Amino acid sequence: MKKMTWMLIPALLLASCGTVATPDAASGADTARPAPQMSADQQAAPDTKLDAQVINGTPSVLGARPYQVALTQNGRQFCGGTLLSNEWVLTAAHCVQGTSPSSLVVRAGSLSATSGGQASTASRIVSHPSYRSVEYGYDVAVIRLSSPMQFTSTVSAAALPTLQFAATAAAPGTSHIISGWGMTRSGDSSSASTVLREAVLPVAANSVCQTALKQNITSGMLCAQVNSQRQTGCHGDSGGPFASQHSGRFYVFGAVSWGTPQYCLNGPMVFARVGEYQPWITQQTGVQPQSPTTPPTYDYAYEGTLSSGQNQVTQYYQYAGGTITGELKFPASADFDLYLQKWNGSNWAYVAQADGVANPERVSYNATSGYYRWIVNAYSGSGSFVLGENR
Repeated sequence: MKKMTWMLIPALLLASCGTVATPDAASGADTARPAPQMSADQQAAPDTKLDAQVINGTPSVLGARPYQVALTQNGRQFCGGTLLSNEWVLTAAHCVQGTSPSSLVVRAGSLSATSGGQASTASRIVSHPSYRSVEYGYDVAVIRLSSPMQFTSTVSAAALPTLQFAATAAAPGTSHIISGWGMTRSGDSSSASTVLREAVLPVAANSVCQTALKQNITSGMLCAQVNSQRQTGCHGDSGGPFASQHSGRFYVFGAVSWGTPQYCLNGPMVFARVGEYQPWITQQTGVQPQSPTTPPTYDYAYEGTLSSGQNQVTQYYQYAGGTITGELKFPASADFDLYLQKWNGSNWAYVAQADGVANPERVSYNATSGYYRWIVNAYSGSGSFVLGENR
């Protein structure tokens, strides 16, 4: 179906509040707030191979960095990355040199790099063709997942910024969040963190980095300095995100690239500048660049109004299979949740949900053939909402 801009899509009315439509006119489906669905935990020891670390970093909160992923091999974490969509990950080229896709496991939605959340192997790894070593730039790579991630309140993608937006949003003087696992004290390999940590770092002019590091800093590199709390990334969590939120959506501006040990707490660190490589990333992945003013495009849109404790159910539809995505926007003072259900032959079963505190809430589900419908629930607050769907 041809996609149209948000303003041109006719709104599809929701079923009456509390009305349940099923393929065989069954009734009585449960619309209560369900428990999150996670994959089974996989236990393994953390890795310090690349000295991945956020020095003095603050422990993250589950769901605060939903775009963060851990790259692991043989149960050991060695690099980080950023979800760009439910099936593509951005990382550093130096992280995946010589790595077989089948040996790589990507984990999302967990504070642990080696257990919990969702995990998928890789089906394809593509490094920038001009990459030679971190000092010369082009330190970006993309990974395609064998099994798409299911978007929930703890797993979602960061937007790929347009070059124009990144030029201002990641200009010197702005600040963004680095996150990752690893050493929490400079030079101390025994201080590897068992939980995701983060720090807010200020962007520095490339000339500042060039003077401090005594190394050519190219236009494809982005520099950040140690912050006032003496927090930094000291070699990264290599490949991990340097991101921030704009108009309710996370954008990734950097992928951790390089630094030198003596500068862990005394100088800047270097990221691959994502905006500079956006055309190549889009060419490889199909992920389109965004900015806060870019209107979203949807196949279908649903509108409604809810008060606290109420829910509304969309008309069900038959789907042959593929990815179903939904984005729910609602008043800032409210907390609305989004659920996707599938008809299992006798009742409606929950298959995906976004029931955190994000606004908008987003769900992405790799669907098999069957009948599906959405439920919008007003957990607290009231007001109008818009649900956009692609399938």
